[in-house]
Amino acid sequence: MADPKKSDGWLMVLYGVLLLAGLALLALGMIELVQSKNAMLLGFGVLAIAIPAALYPIAAALHGDGGSAGGDQATELLKSINDRLLISDAAKRIAYREQDRAALRQAIREDIERSDYDAALVLVDDMGQQYGYREEAEQFREEILATRQAETDAKIQEAISRLDSIIERHDWAGAQREAMKVQRLFPDTLPTRNLEQHVLEARERYKHELERQFLQAAERDDVDRAMELLKELDVYLTETEAEPFRETARGVIGKKRENFGVQFKLAVHDREWSTAVRVGEQIIREFPNTKMADEVRSLIDELRRRSAEQHAARAQTAGV
Repeated sequence: MADPKKSDGWLMVLYGVLLLAGLALLALGMIELVQSKNAMLLGFGVLAIAIPAALYPIAAALHGDGGSAGGDQATELLKSINDRLLISDAAKRIAYREQDRAALRQAIREDIERSDYDAALVLVDDMGQQYGYREEAEQFREEILATRQAETDAKIQEAISRLDSIIERHDWAGAQREAMKVQRLFPDTLPTRNLEQHVLEARERYKHELERQFLQAAERDDVDRAMELLKELDVYLTETEAEPFRETARGVIGKKRENFGVQFKLAVHDREWSTAVRVGEQIIREFPNTKMADEVRSLIDELRRRSAEQHAARAQTAGV
């Protein structure tokens, strides 16, 4: 049977060799850390010392004096192992502290570049609470919040510019939809708070501008322009709002009808059949329920035939 004391001697030699190897790695690691800021070799040295130190009590118990220790000895042994493992974890944290800090910085930067600000803030909390870099964590937090706010402000301005372009096209239904969409995307922000009211006010201003231009056109007897404005105003004015403009509108419409009648008669008299057809079709389209329109309808087919003949004759003369 093997001599326990002899086994213990070999065990002590083995653990001595491992301890010396660990110390050598530890020394080399410290040198490399100073020279190149690389803590990997230092970490291996810490592990090379910590692991044999943690396992030695077990080996000594197995090769000791027959395993006669009781429950108290086993408890003390486990406590000793636990203490050594805790020391090992602390040593690893110290050894890799700078690397962890650099990895955190890089991860935060990557999250900021991806606009993943919530994830970046979680890492900032870890940097301040778990690693104790509170000052640097607060600097990152301020940067993240400022970057997120700047990005949000830019998106809001882009959305409002898009809304203003829709308003400039006088697409009021589309503008209302866009305003509601922007308010849903950016709730509780000052620039988007009253966008629907902004659209309504823009529509009201445009309506008043149409009214002003219509009255000016009617006053200077610009009948064609007044009629265009009157057609556009018809979409905006309620019955009550239209009442003050009815008399002016009747005058404009009457003048427009009279002008059409004069143009039509002159075109027929001068045998300008194409012009007569064009004016006649306008009369039918714009004043369909008038006596003038009925008279034009009775002549329009004959006028179209004569216009076609006149056009063919002129083409033949031009060819000759």
